[in-house]
Amino acid sequence: MACSSFRSPMIVFALILLSIRLTLPAQIYRAAEMTTADYRALDRSKTVVILSSGILEEHGPYMPAYTDGYISEALVRDVAAAVVARGWKVLIFPIIPLGSGGANELAAKYPFPGTFAVRLNTLRAVFMDLADELAEAGFRTVFIANNHGAPNHNRALDQACDYFKEVHGGQMIVLRGISTPNTAKINAELRGLLSEQALKEDAYSGHAGIGETSLMLFLQPKLVDPDYTSAPAQTAPGFGDMITVAKNPDWTGYFGSPRFSTATYGALLYRSWSEQAVAQALQALEGTAPTVAGFAGNMVSPPDAAALKRDEASANRQQEWLQKKTIK
Repeated sequence: MACSSFRSPMIVFALILLSIRLTLPAQIYRAAEMTTADYRALDRSKTVVILSSGILEEHGPYMPAYTDGYISEALVRDVAAAVVARGWKVLIFPIIPLGSGGANELAAKYPFPGTFAVRLNTLRAVFMDLADELAEAGFRTVFIANNHGAPNHNRALDQACDYFKEVHGGQMIVLRGISTPNTAKINAELRGLLSEQALKEDAYSGHAGIGETSLMLFLQPKLVDPDYTSAPAQTAPGFGDMITVAKNPDWTGYFGSPRFSTATYGALLYRSWSEQAVAQALQALEGTAPTVAGFAGNMVSPPDAAALKRDEASANRQQEWLQKKTIK
């Protein structure tokens, strides 16, 4: 199955993107490859640090658990290139394969094949620790590439960013190609390119449906199982319906209708996410970034609250063991 027809320029653009292989300019540094001398020579005042969150989360039977990480890695490359073009240096950290809350959390299905999450407090502590380390090392501008949409996960990242700003006086910002002020409008325009049947079956997808499957067909096609072309629809018209679908004993880990996915649509979707993440980064550097509320807000849905309760039980179990062993 394919998406509805695209205009020729869109197809040409997609083919161009598919042929590009990015190389790192001299002003982009890999944190894992640098020596103490390299770090000492780095001008902190003109260096942007880019961290990434790449949770291992189930993405159904057709895509890898690291799907969010692959998308984040691609966004990091684009953001880094744009930042360097503005006269900055970029220090890229190895991606952190940790995150809170897989889609299986919606139905409290634990464990679920492919999801290896950490507690919200653990994730927040990791990024707060890095905030301290980076600030003490003299860095003042930090971006976090993130493609995972779980509310608790995003709360942890937002809180770490607030900590960096309020305690150290710098700016740590989550770059979200998936959620900026223009995302809803742009996504609606792109989904308008899909066929009526695709829209009907995919509905309120959000996880491993047409969007993410198309992105992976564009970015990492060899990692998408060819059987996606015959995937049965698991339609969820709204958020509440996603919970209902996930609670089905036969649920395999995705929502929507991956069978309509194409690399061409993925290229267009990726372009929109990349442009939004780059714009967010450049606005931050220019001091013109609009003030927006945290991605997750203050509302906690029943699944989120249940996940926090599970986190608490896990923390208590770990603490009891440590105390039993007199480990501090």
